[in-house]
Amino acid sequence: MADYRAGDVIRLTRNAVGMSQEELCDGICSVQTLSHIEHNKHRIKPDTYRQLMEKMGRGVHNNCAVCMGKDMSLLEEYPLFEDAMAKRDYHVAERYLTRIREKISDYVTDRQYLKRVESILAYNMGTIGVQEHMQQLGEALAMTIPDYECYLRDGKRDIVFPYREQEILILMEIGNTYYAMCDMDEAIRVYETIIRSLDAGYMDVKNAEELKLITLANLARPLGKLGRYEEALAKASEGLKMAVSCGYAHALVELLMGVAGNRLKLTKTMEDSEMQKQELREIKRMMRQAYYIAAARKDAYNRKLINENLRYHFGDEM
Repeated sequence: MADYRAGDVIRLTRNAVGMSQEELCDGICSVQTLSHIEHNKHRIKPDTYRQLMEKMGRGVHNNCAVCMGKDMSLLEEYPLFEDAMAKRDYHVAERYLTRIREKISDYVTDRQYLKRVESILAYNMGTIGVQEHMQQLGEALAMTIPDYECYLRDGKRDIVFPYREQEILILMEIGNTYYAMCDMDEAIRVYETIIRSLDAGYMDVKNAEELKLITLANLARPLGKLGRYEEALAKASEGLKMAVSCGYAHALVELLMGVAGNRLKLTKTMEDSEMQKQELREIKRMMRQAYYIAAARKDAYNRKLINENLRYHFGDEM
């Protein structure tokens, strides 16, 4: 669960919807009070926060990615489901999701979470197609941001909208789906939108860093597909540095392979054969390191993928 700085959320939302301080605070508080709130100099009362957010068309929802549901046992099943999804063990994930459905509450954020993960699971199991998956993700995001599309279009691309953690996860999957549809420009646009939001500083540092490093790993993929290898390498390297500092093992595998893959592409432009050999040795070392991390996590999917890369590029495997 992420924590948010209320003043920053109000300021960023107000700017995004195009309201002045005078328009927003009318009938709620003074302009001076609102200014102090927006600069985190004034402790805001829950009722004032609710009124300000509702006036901007932004309801005050529970900020958890998923709530406890009808009893505390959901806290045990939620991480097990997420772990199965991360390892692409979809049949196991389906069993946990069945239990989550039975226990989850009817809060809008819980229904939003459920719609997101149900669509991701169904898409990965092949029971729905890419277009239906995209539609369901849009419907999930619209539960809390009915006009979300306007913040993704060219006219408002530079506006920073303070998405909550759950909304960022939906946006991330929208970007992944564009990538699967081979629409690299749209995927890049969505990932860059997420990063602008996370860089705004309204979310606690730890959660923002974890979400950003995953987004950087995702962003490196379409950049690489478009042949923008140096940009892709820079994004993957930035994410890798963050992942190491955060100890985020799952992202480490993706980011190590992202760095290795883009460095591999760039070795083809090297004229110095000795430098090329040294670089290839380092790339192979990184792939092997990624394999060991995947093995420690019992991640069979990535172990197989890394071995395929080692065989193809180096005639070797673990």
